[in-house]
Amino acid sequence: MLGRERALMSLNHQVPDRIPLDLGSTNCTTMTKVAYDNLKKYLGIERETRFMMENFQIVFIDEEVLQILEIDTRGVHPRPVFFKNMVDDRTYFNEFGIKYHMPEEGLYYDMVEHPLAGKSIEELKDYEWPDPARTMDLSGVRERAKNLKESNQYLLVGDMIDTGIFEPCWYLRGFENFLVDLLTDQDFVTTLLEGMYNYQLKRYSLFLQEAGEFLDVVFVGDDLATAESVIMSPKTYRDIIKPYHKEYFKNLKKLAPQARLLYHSCGSIFSFIPDLIEVGVDILNPVQVSAQNMDTKVLKEKFGGELSFWGAIDTTRVLPRGTKKEVKEEVRKRIDDLGPEGYILTSVHDIQPDVPPENVITMFEEARNYGVFLSH
Repeated sequence: MLGRERALMSLNHQVPDRIPLDLGSTNCTTMTKVAYDNLKKYLGIERETRFMMENFQIVFIDEEVLQILEIDTRGVHPRPVFFKNMVDDRTYFNEFGIKYHMPEEGLYYDMVEHPLAGKSIEELKDYEWPDPARTMDLSGVRERAKNLKESNQYLLVGDMIDTGIFEPCWYLRGFENFLVDLLTDQDFVTTLLEGMYNYQLKRYSLFLQEAGEFLDVVFVGDDLATAESVIMSPKTYRDIIKPYHKEYFKNLKKLAPQARLLYHSCGSIFSFIPDLIEVGVDILNPVQVSAQNMDTKVLKEKFGGELSFWGAIDTTRVLPRGTKKEVKEEVRKRIDDLGPEGYILTSVHDIQPDVPPENVITMFEEARNYGVFLSH
């Protein structure tokens, strides 16, 4: 069975020949540079690493690696455009005016200044949004998507990269500031959300004009939770954020009507799942199993009839510090809980620098070996 058929069967809630596997199809299911360089060295592959997002130090996975690991998905992405107004060797402003800095011995760039912090609604209305067409390079996107679709080998996942509408708002305003705004200054919040929604929809419209007709899945990442709880009350989400998600997802499905919507939110997202299903989410990622109320068996029992799951292999403890035996046990547990259909296996979020390559290999090997018996 080819990867596309296998993955589509699973997403159609039919039992495939084995559990489908993903790596690198989105900016939330790939690897950090250090982890990927270690994996390539382990596999004896010498190839230049290409950044998908430089600020978070995450990368594109090379076809040779995907073939070795027998990955069933392929990502379709624009070539990223890294706008950087440099302050010094470790500090820059991006196209939004957000200031990033990488500490000494740091592994990522941190946001250290937010351009709309302390600004009034009048100043927000004068804010100059970046040109959506200049934030990504779409050359070659249509050709790649078309060729992959014609080969019919892989499930095609479109990820424009940086796709959220809630999360980027706090990038501009500051996390604490924006959460306070949700309670005290809803005019500011809705004005900012409206601007971000329009900006992101224009970007996705440009991308999906090139690739949308070929895609099986469209990805949106927009964190709504921490490991302990959701970031806001259900009422606040339903009153303020949910209407924008509903409109955004509806329009993405118009632009790529045959594609399922894969939605990413880290953390303890359990209480929002019915709302997400209601606004059109078909698949939930990353299924952060270390977070509160994210028991995979319960998730499958409660939501498995309406929702598929994508991720779930623990990156908090098992992948970075677990033995091979523990990695295998983790893979088996998640397949038992979330399979045999409606589940695509990969790590919880991007594979971090402290994950040894042996554990990455073991994760996918065990999934292929254990999962293959599900249809018998």
